[in-house]
Amino acid sequence: MKLQERSYSTKILRPKPLIHSEDDGSLVVVATSWGQPEHAQRVVDEVVKYVSAAKADVEVTSPFEFLTCLTDEVNYVRTSILIANDVLYRGENRNQYFSGVEVLTLFKRGPQVAYAHVGCPSLFLQRNGQHMQPLSIGLDLSSELQDNMNPLPPLPAQLLGLDPTCNIQCGHTYVREGDQLVLLASNSVATSLWGRESYQQDLSAITNSMIQESPESPFWLGLIAV
Repeated sequence: MKLQERSYSTKILRPKPLIHSEDDGSLVVVATSWGQPEHAQRVVDEVVKYVSAAKADVEVTSPFEFLTCLTDEVNYVRTSILIANDVLYRGENRNQYFSGVEVLTLFKRGPQVAYAHVGCPSLFLQRNGQHMQPLSIGLDLSSELQDNMNPLPPLPAQLLGLDPTCNIQCGHTYVREGDQLVLLASNSVATSLWGRESYQQDLSAITNSMIQESPESPFWLGLIAV
C-alpha cells in the first residue's frame, strides 16, 4: 500500500495527522492528535508494535478478547487500538483530559485489507473501473451543528484515550490490482470526490477540485494504491 496525502487548512485549522507506513506496504497508521502532538506518536507506536508482532506470528498476550466473527487480521488491528486506548487513558487522561487521538489502521495480507478506526478519517474503496463506495465513516460533529453555508471548526465525534472503552469501527475488504483506498477527514464529502472516475489518480487535481467546490472547508485526503 502506497499512500499519497494532502492536508488543506483555511482560517479554520484541522490538525495534520501523523502517518506511519511500513516499507513493505503491509501496514498504514494515520493518527491525529487533538491536544498534545506526542500522543499521536504514542498511539502509533503501540499499534505498530502489536500488529508487527502479531503478523510475525510472535506469541503476544492481550487482555482483550479475539472476536470469532472477525478475521485474524481484523482482530490484530482492533486489538492494537484497544491497547493504545488503554495506554493513553491510563497514562495521560485518567484524572484530567490532556488530549484525544483519532486513528485509522490498515493491514494488508494477500488480497485482504483489514481496517479499524476511531473517528476520522473515513475510509472509501474505489474499485478499478467503478465509482467510489464507503467502507466505514468517521463523523465530524461540526456537520451536525452547522446551520448555514459557513463551515464550523472541525469537532471530532470519537476520540481514543478519553475513556477506558472506545468505539472501534472495523472490518475488511478484498482488493485487486488497480483498486484504490480513499481516506478523508472532513465535515462532508465533496461532490467532485464522489463523482471522480477510477482512472483519476492525480492527487493535486483532485484536491484542487475539492478546494474550488468549498474553499473555506479544511480537509485531509489520502489516496492508497493497493
